[in-house]
Amino acid sequence: MAYSSLRAVLPAAALAGSLALAGPRIAAQQTFRADVDTVALYATVTDASGAIVTDLDARHFTIEDNGRRRPITVFTRDVRPITIAVLLDRSPSLFAASVRTQEAVADFVRRLRPADRATLGFFSHVVTLRPELTNDADALIRRLADPAPFPAGTALWDAIDAGRAAVSAEADRRVVLVVTDGADNCSASEIDAVRRQIELDGVMVYGVGVRGREGLPTSEMRAITRATGGWYFELRSEDDAAAAMQRVADELHRQYLLGFSPAELDGRVHRLSVRTNRPGLTVRARRSYVARPNGR
Repeated sequence: MAYSSLRAVLPAAALAGSLALAGPRIAAQQTFRADVDTVALYATVTDASGAIVTDLDARHFTIEDNGRRRPITVFTRDVRPITIAVLLDRSPSLFAASVRTQEAVADFVRRLRPADRATLGFFSHVVTLRPELTNDADALIRRLADPAPFPAGTALWDAIDAGRAAVSAEADRRVVLVVTDGADNCSASEIDAVRRQIELDGVMVYGVGVRGREGLPTSEMRAITRATGGWYFELRSEDDAAAAMQRVADELHRQYLLGFSPAELDGRVHRLSVRTNRPGLTVRARRSYVARPNGR
């Protein structure tokens, strides 16, 4: 398929099932053909209070590709599995919050569903991430007892890139979740190169900021999460970590899946806009994709 290199195209079987669930607003006679390229978008919709909205139909959404409206050919709002790489910052600047960050990660892992698959890693100056994906929450939580990477430092962009690589070849939705104080100081990867690869692969990035010894720089993490359709928030000392991680898990499981066929495969970055016509709601979805023909 022409978009196989994006890792964001739905397999034929998944698309056929999604079309069947799309309801009367998408033509009943419409079927998926293996030679049709479909760009997949996962969208989160929230109301003015920040609550997740899950009762919209395809008719409530519009998609624009480089400013041109595209018909929605795939739509579903059912609970879909996720593939996720969780990266925990174990740099010295977060030593004081280490118990809290580990508890937050364990809370999130416990909320994964049987169909989800995940891997869990750590980073300081280097990144330690096993490539194997599993749906065994207990096995993932046991990894929290692994020794912290050495030496000191915070290779945040390397960690995000390692998480991306761990899930990029998977089907359906791919996510990287990073728990960090956001203070990168030693990555070998350039942040712009990491951004480009995330854009190419269509991986979503979520960030949980924990204020460390050196503060909490947020601008770069916020930019990456917004561009990919993810979410960034600060986990403060007075916050309920379990409730916060429940919100992340709920959001990931209750996103809308929308798909459209691109008008052209020109190998360039295309800007995306996803909106809803229901007043008072906000949509978060990735803001771009790369229209690569046949993986070239």
